[in-house]
Amino acid sequence: MKARKLFWLFALSIMAVIFAACGGDAANGGGGEGGGDADASSAVELTQTETVDAEEFGGSISVSYPEGWVAQSEAGAIFVGTSEEALAIDDPTTAEIPEGAAIMNITVLPAEMGSVMGIEADASAADVLGVFTAFMAGDDMPEFSDVEEIDVDGATVATTTGNDENFTATIYAVVNDGTFVIGFGATRADEAGSKDAIFQAIVTSASFTAAE
Repeated sequence: MKARKLFWLFALSIMAVIFAACGGDAANGGGGEGGGDADASSAVELTQTETVDAEEFGGSISVSYPEGWVAQSEAGAIFVGTSEEALAIDDPTTAEIPEGAAIMNITVLPAEMGSVMGIEADASAADVLGVFTAFMAGDDMPEFSDVEEIDVDGATVATTTGNDENFTATIYAVVNDGTFVIGFGATRADEAGSKDAIFQAIVTSASFTAAE
């Protein structure tokens, strides 16, 4: 199994739960003022931004990422990666994550979606991540570590890491201004941890803007 298949399971599991609970019609989100600081990690400079309409949630999602990385939007989520080649990874039988490559999926949900997914209004980042990892549990998923919370330039970020034969994946959650930010990043297994600072900066840059 490779990264892109995991990303699709991740994004689609979120959408499936929301639409099932809402009878196929998700509520409009109020949203917050935005994500973390533009330079969420002092060691990482984010110079580019991708924005996608999220009509299901009544607004739009924006994510910042480093110079030289690329981005695209699919299924109400934003994918960012080190190259077009990295973003194209989707076949577990023919594709390997290239040396030095990384890919990340970002989804931002307004607070109104929390009750739909069983997330309490006062949930911590760790609580939110626990809910999402429970949705993803199954035979196709690697075993993830216990959830822990870290500080990223003042933002509390919950993380958990899973290891497969060919890649290492880390899931992140941030609770920020009435929104739930979920990120899923992956690298080659032998480069585990090499993009953690960038992944953390990207996930804390994510924001939701309610439609006017």
